[in-house]
Amino acid sequence: MLPTQKIRHLILVTGLSGAGKSSALKYLEDLGYFWVDNLPFELMPHCLQHFAQSQQNPVHLAIGIHLRDQTGLACFQDCHLQLGHLAERIETVFLEANAEVLIRRYRETRRRHPLAQELTVGEAVRREIEDLGPVRARADMIIDTTSLNIPQLKEHLDQAFHAGMHADLMIFIRSFGFKHGVNTDADMVLDGRFLLNPHYDDSLRHLSGLDEPVVRFLERDGEARLFLERLESLFEYLIPRYRQEKKRYFTVDIGCTGGRHRSVYLVERLAERLARLEYPVRVRHRDLVLGRPGPCD
Repeated sequence: MLPTQKIRHLILVTGLSGAGKSSALKYLEDLGYFWVDNLPFELMPHCLQHFAQSQQNPVHLAIGIHLRDQTGLACFQDCHLQLGHLAERIETVFLEANAEVLIRRYRETRRRHPLAQELTVGEAVRREIEDLGPVRARADMIIDTTSLNIPQLKEHLDQAFHAGMHADLMIFIRSFGFKHGVNTDADMVLDGRFLLNPHYDDSLRHLSGLDEPVVRFLERDGEARLFLERLESLFEYLIPRYRQEKKRYFTVDIGCTGGRHRSVYLVERLAERLARLEYPVRVRHRDLVLGRPGPCD
């Protein structure tokens, strides 16, 4: 029996073991999603039908999916097609972190990696990264939790699925410092290190790209303005085409050396320009205040 109404929004939460899937599901519940974890593939269509039939209002549902072998990977592709007919909107969120961080998390928590039956933790982590490559490639949203703690992971989810619930395309613009490493989940990475560096001015070093003296310094020679004008023109061209292709998220990272001055300024000014064009934009400054990252799972 088919449901009388479809699930309004279905999120399939998957990714690497130890990258934060359990934490993500729990926070999605806070945002108003029903959630089910590690449900057998053959039961997922029945689960969606149950929720759609039993609720008076359209349902938002998140399902945690753990892919542990090649059989599961094959079933996931088939199941995704079936579920797409039962939901108005379906998205796959893939959580990941680099191998060294995942290994450390397992050692600190003393949990057993699901693939580490006859493998070391390191071997299991690297095999899973390789095996899940095709799933990652097809995901709608990738969240790299390498440098995220629990509150920062929640912020990512809140921006994507709360404020952006009804947006057809959500744009994330993030600043970062190259010396602290690049993110792996960006759609586009831009380098702002060609601009004059306020770090070498003793009166500006302790400030950031949010402070007016730094803004005046960066706007003095006109290079930042020219760069922003070209970026605005580029995004005016790209964004309508991404919308046409039903892309849900567009993540742009702008980096400088330390992630405090030039990249912060560029992100703020680019967000202002895109907001004036009535594009939904969310801003994040990764390295503006550096803190020690904690485990996300």
